[in-house]
Amino acid sequence: MEPELVVEVGVDVARDGSGLWRHPARWHRIRAEMHPMQVRRFGEPDEPPA
Repeated sequence: MEPELVVEVGVDVARDGSGLWRHPARWHRIRAEMHPMQVRRFGEPDEPPA
């Protein structure tokens, strides 16, 4: 699967006792001005290593 679209979502970081998210993610908007390759993947550092 290859990303085709960039969207903005909002999440609440609250978790219950078992570690599950307490609230669902909420859709905000499509980011049509951005290409998927411009977005860093989750867990990647903000800048590449020197």
